[in-house]
Amino acid sequence: MKTIRTYTLMIAALVLLAGPATVWAASQLADLENALMCKCDDKCGKVLINCTCDTSKETRKILTGKLDSGLTVDQIIKQYVDKYGETILSAPTKSGFNLSAWIMPFAALAIGGFGVRKVIQSWVRPAKETKKDADASGEESAPEENTTPSGKYSKRLTDELDRLDS
Repeated sequence: MKTIRTYTLMIAALVLLAGPATVWAASQLADLENALMCKCDDKCGKVLINCTCDTSKETRKILTGKLDSGLTVDQIIKQYVDKYGETILSAPTKSGFNLSAWIMPFAALAIGGFGVRKVIQSWVRPAKETKKDADASGEESAPEENTTPSGKYSKRLTDELDRLDS
């Protein structure tokens, strides 16, 4: 009876220990597939995890074998970079000139947003505010229109308005 209990405990321990190892191996393979591009003859340009061609199936078998042999993900990626160059990587490295591939999209977005903001502000800004800005900068602005009549017709206009009021 003790032997059956001992065997049962040993089998349960093996099952419990084998489960996390399988999950760990699958996550390591998924990390590799996400880090590498497919090098198929079709030049599909897909990340290895998304590719379904025959070449990707063979590559997965090779990667699984390398993981089983004890190589780490970084070591395998380094081997592939040495063999195929940096084009095998699904994302550019974060050093040197490749750093611009990470920075430029955000910089372009920020500069574009600033430009759009300035254009919209210039469209929405009222004319009085524009005139105040011109006065503050020392530039000459157009003379304001005089609301009181002047010149040779002023007396005649005043007389006409007075006559209408009475």
